[in-house]
Amino acid sequence: MPVYNSKNNKLEEIIENHFKLESELQKITEHNLDTIFNLEFVSTEFSLNNLRVDTLAFDRENNSFVILEYKRNRSLV
Repeated sequence: MPVYNSKNNKLEEIIENHFKLESELQKITEHNLDTIFNLEFVSTEFSLNNLRVDTLAFDRENNSFVILEYKRNRSLV
């Protein structure tokens, strides 16, 4: 589904941009968690016992932690 940007009362299609590495997606998401998801960043590559998560965030509204895992390709979801 196309996504558009509104500029001077005209819609311009936003060109899809693919990330070459999963880490690129992770980095940009972590730096914009509050803007995108209204979440507070806690940690990256968080490990506890044998569990490792890509990004750990906190949802202030629901007073709960949120785990984010990144997949670069749709086929891996």
